[in-house]
Amino acid sequence: MVKSFLVFMCPKCRNFTNAPVGQKRRRCSYCGKIINITKAARAVFDSPNAASTAVKEFNAARGGDVFEKAVERSRERVRALIPERQLRAEDIAKGIDAPVPSGKRKRLMHLLEKEATDNPCTLGRIESFCGAYQLDWNWVETQLTNLANHGTLIFPRPWLIQLVKSKTEKTETSSNKIDVSDAILVLLEEKGERLRVDQIIAHFQLEGVSQDSVIASLERLMREGGIFEPKPGVISRA
Repeated sequence: MVKSFLVFMCPKCRNFTNAPVGQKRRRCSYCGKIINITKAARAVFDSPNAASTAVKEFNAARGGDVFEKAVERSRERVRALIPERQLRAEDIAKGIDAPVPSGKRKRLMHLLEKEATDNPCTLGRIESFCGAYQLDWNWVETQLTNLANHGTLIFPRPWLIQLVKSKTEKTETSSNKIDVSDAILVLLEEKGERLRVDQIIAHFQLEGVSQDSVIASLERLMREGGIFEPKPGVISRA
């Protein structure tokens, strides 16, 4: 059965985007902000294709009456599709089978390693564990953005996160790093001249190139003037 999708506006850049019904948060594809879907006005559509078409229509019209009417038509359906009771941290705290470490950063990394290493994890699930790990979500949201900008985690889907595996990177020495500088320039040219660092890392990891090799190649290109960083975590050809 095809899953219904919600369409809503990013409160920061005011562009429209979408997510499957049931997701609580997603990363905005335009500005990178993590959106709280539960607090947004939402219109529901019966398939991802219908939602994508609506996103294009609303962005072209900049929202307005077109979006407001869609929200009004969807109001009762949204209530029926989304349960009143949200999952609470205490509901799943029993799944924590070991004491959490001291220090906010260590607790966050412990949570991410447990939940988002082997398989992607939803942002909503990470948020639901914040109370059990004594973490404030606003702080966690900032840290997730920073980790993504530095390539420590990726967003396979805007509502999913996954830590970048580093087993091979830990044993790799500087003498056997792979230089993918030319390949990065080709990738940027093919993808429209601009990509996020985490997207570049994810692309080359699929080809067996480690994160350290990609970062070293990016730094080399930066020094040589082949690329620049128009904003944090984003790379563009010079």
